[in-house]
Order: sequence, then structure tokens, then C-alpha cells
Amino acid sequence: MDEKSAIIVGVDDGYAAVKLAWYAPDGSIRTHSVLSRAQSGALGVGSLFGKAGAVAGYETEGELFTVSPFCEGETTRFPDYNVSSLARVLVHHALASAGFAGQEVRIASGLPLDRYFREERDGKRKDEARSARKVESFSRAVRRLDGGETSRIGRHEVFPQGLAAVADWLVSGNEGRTQLAPIGVVDIGGQTTDISVVNPDCQVNRGRLKTCDLGVLDVRDGFRRNIMSSLGAERIPETALDVAMGTGAILHWGREVSVREERDAAIREIEVRLANEILSVFGKEAASFETILFVGGGIRVFRNLPARFQNATIVPDPEFANARGFLKVLSLPEGS
Repeated sequence: MDEKSAIIVGVDDGYAAVKLAWYAPDGSIRTHSVLSRAQSGALGVGSLFGKAGAVAGYETEGELFTVSPFCEGETTRFPDYNVSSLARVLVHHALASAGFAGQEVRIASGLPLDRYFREERDGKRKDEARSARKVESFSRAVRRLDGGETSRIGRHEVFPQGLAAVADWLVSGNEGRTQLAPIGVVDIGGQTTDISVVNPDCQVNRGRLKTCDLGVLDVRDGFRRNIMSSLGAERIPETALDVAMGTGAILHWGREVSVREERDAAIREIEVRLANEILSVFGKEAASFETILFVGGGIRVFRNLPARFQNATIVPDPEFANARGFLKVLSLPEGS
């Protein structure tokens, strides 16, 4: 593969959604996202890449998957998700639905902090083996069941997610900011929240980082339980929960019912726990940070969380911050 002709793509393969970022011919950054929903087996659907959402069947290592925003989906909430066949298929699906089918791509992706680093006697060190496992996993063959092409992944680099968000914030267009003091990062995803501090040398402070198992999927679980309790429902489909998360209403026995209180209660419960986790990492030093970046798709759910910190910054389109950061880091000249 000719690396110079390969398209550079930042890939944030999250538990709730896969986000992509790449440069358009005019130098602007384009983004694309698909829900991390795939069901085992081929469900007899043809491929559809359109406005209604991409649906397609895939095979990898003898396993069949149907990817669709309308299916219930296999759980992504397991420790090795980022190096699994499920993640591999979802990333290839995102690349195909973004228009990269049949093209050579050079990608950068990330790992949650507790998977990127590992504990040693003298502190945290990069887990080279896990990063290598992810690169190797993504290099395995994926086949589209409709006979269409998939992307050809060449060079693949893996970075810590907190550093990617800072890179995105520091580099805007052709201009860059000068980092004057440590930056706190709160990256709220589907399954996990990464809390970290990045020093002015653009190095993660390995003494101040934590991955906690709290995120938007926990809100969804609590919201679902609240709805089932208040309405006496036995089951809430994922697609109905999607709508209810956004609108605060759900269709029940043919009529629209408000579930705003149930949703807000679920958000408050996890938000309080997140605030405590953030303070446990930043402590009293938070006031001396240049800023605290709130990134990840979860910040659209936990809208009140940044207000607890006077130096908080919410970046534009926060759900794509990591993908943009991966793209920008991979696009730097060699040796930068």
C-alpha cells in the first residue's frame, strides 16, 4: 500500500457509536457517525447506505453480523471490545457508509486510558501489547455479504483518548494554541468516562488519570428501568429509547406519554457520581488548570456537569473531539 495515496481517517470506535473524521479537499474536516449496533448472524437484509441509516451484513473470521441502527444490537460493554470482531466490523461499516469502500485508508484510533496504560511498580506505562492487539485485530479480513468492497486499512496507530482531545483543542484550522498550564480532560462516552490531566509538554500526567465505568449507557439503563416502573411496561425497544432520550416522550399503547421526569432522574443519578469521580482525580488543582475540556457524546446528555467548573470548555461537536484529534495527530509531519 502506498501510504502517500492513503486517506487519513481518525477513528473513535466507541461503545455507543463509531465516529470518523477526515480532511475534505478544501482542508476542512468532515465527520461521520454510526451507532455501535450489530446483531450476530445474517438477518437476510440487503445493504442500504442512505439517509435512513446504513444497514449491511458482514463476515469476519467465520462470524456473521448484521449492522443496523434499528436492531437491538449485541452488547459492546465488555473489556476486550476494542480488540474484538464486533468492533472491527463496526469500524469497517462506518468507513463504508462514509464513502471509503474500496479505498486505502491510514487510520488512528484510541483506547480508554485504563486500557492504553497498565499499572507497574513505578507507575503507569503504555500497554504496548494491547495497542498491538488492536492494530492486529483491525488488520484481519472483513467481507461484505452483498459483495461490495470494504476499506483497505494500512498503517494504524493507537493513541490515548485524553491526549487526542487536547490535540483537537490546541490545533484549530491552520492555527494552534500555546498550552500554558495543565489541561484537564473529561471524556464522557457510552460505557466509560476518561478523566485525565495533560501537561504543557503534551504528555498525559500518568499520576492523574482514571477510567471509570460510567457513561451514557448507564443513563439509558436507568431511564429504561424508570420507564418500565412508571408505565408498567415489560420491554422498551432500543429505537423507542433513542426517541425518548431526545424528546422526553414515548409512545405507549398508541398515545404519546411524557417521560421527562424519568429521564432527568436517570441523568442526575449518574451525573452526581461523575462529578465525584472528576473531583477525585483533579482535586483542588482544578482551579489552576488552563481549562477543563468536556468532550465525548456524553456531554450532550450531562449538560449541567461543566457548570460545576468555572474553567470548563465544551468544544464544538464534542462527540467528534477524539476522532478529530486522532486525525490531527496522524497528519503531523514525521518528527513533530
